[in-house]
Amino acid sequence: MLTKGELSKALEVYWQDAARCFNSKAFWCLLHVTVSLPDVCAALESTDGNATFHRYKKWCDKYFAQPALNGTERYKIRCKVLHQGRARPSRPGRYVMFAFGQPHSSGAVDHLRVDGSTLHIDVAELYKETCQAIEKWIVTLEGNLASAEANNVAKNLPLLVRVTTSIVPVPTSAGTSFVTINKTN
Repeated sequence: MLTKGELSKALEVYWQDAARCFNSKAFWCLLHVTVSLPDVCAALESTDGNATFHRYKKWCDKYFAQPALNGTERYKIRCKVLHQGRARPSRPGRYVMFAFGQPHSSGAVDHLRVDGSTLHIDVAELYKETCQAIEKWIVTLEGNLASAEANNVAKNLPLLVRVTTSIVPVPTSAGTSFVTINKTN
């Protein structure tokens, strides 16, 4: 059974890396983490632990409060950014293009502004919205620990990637060498 605080702790590695991206102004990397997080959440709460378009879309439509981007549009962004490094969806819908920006030094925010058929997205704001959606998800799960979704998360959580300090044998042509992986949490 899922316990309170367990899910937040398991996601700490994502929060820590995202904070490092934000603080170092690595907004392209932050965008990659941001668009992948709904996949992780939707997969965790599924019966088989796998991510799909329909699960991503459903999760986004349920936990994001921003109507300017629906689950399908978020999934299009995810696919194009992660797999092709592009901002133009293959099958345009409401938007033909997404323009990604970073916080302006003046503090001005250009987020979810529509210019013709292009949606301007501030990556830092998108990340904040994603954090809020995930926090809402966690509160929902922790509010009903007996739900099917919470039970699925408890079942799938041990499969979530963990970063630990360990020595991993790596086969080479000359024999076996070892690689040390540093622990981040």
